[in-house]
Amino acid sequence: MDIVFGIIDMKIENTLDSLVRDFLVSSYSIKCFILLFLFSFSLVFLINYSHATDNNEVASKVQKFNFVAAGDFGCGDEAKKTIDMMSSKQPELVIALGDLAYKKNPDCWFNLISPLEKGNKFKISFGEHDVSRGNVTYDKYLNQFNLIKPFYSFDYNNVHFIAMATAKNKLIPYNETSEQYQFIKNDLIQASKNKKIDWIIVYSFRSFYSSNTTHPGLDELQDAYHPLFEKYNVDIVLQGHNHNYQRTYPLSYNVTKIKTLKIITT
Repeated sequence: MDIVFGIIDMKIENTLDSLVRDFLVSSYSIKCFILLFLFSFSLVFLINYSHATDNNEVASKVQKFNFVAAGDFGCGDEAKKTIDMMSSKQPELVIALGDLAYKKNPDCWFNLISPLEKGNKFKISFGEHDVSRGNVTYDKYLNQFNLIKPFYSFDYNNVHFIAMATAKNKLIPYNETSEQYQFIKNDLIQASKNKKIDWIIVYSFRSFYSSNTTHPGLDELQDAYHPLFEKYNVDIVLQGHNHNYQRTYPLSYNVTKIKTLKIITT
């Protein structure tokens, strides 16, 4: 089973490195185009072809819905533009990939996302800034989204989503001895047996894989979770943290450490 890893990060207040800036030209408009291209079309166009062998099989598995995903928002003007654009597509599901408000009091971000938050369709993962600013901030996020723990899962139509908390292992442990690892392992076992589930998508904050950028991919996440994802047929991993857009070719886990990894950047 090959897995696609992608970084979706829409915080545009920080300066992009020169290579990404030159390519993107207009950081906001092009990033929004990429976001909407990937996630505003029905999910079937994104991943059905990795499973289907012919058009009849694709047609038999169609359960269309649209969803949007972004990370590293903040509370500034660019975050508002991003949220407005997401809202204009009337998504049935919204996924936030961590580093949400960048503030000790996240109320400003809660106000920004309110147009998208109706009907329990807004789902978050926790970033470093969301858990390192004290228990008050962390508890506000839990309460706002009716969460008991920072890692959880849910089904939407025939898709199983798993939210990971990968801010820092010392803040919310994610290594192989952690409660989170055991939860994700058990959850994947059950999801892989569920005949109503055709796709499994994991989303988190910290990058499993990344091209040379501010935050490199993390070996300990690769080694702990990629074999697990492969064994239980995870299709896509969405991740944030780096303030640019990346996606990988489908990857199989390899214990040999490769110094260079070909990443598609657009």
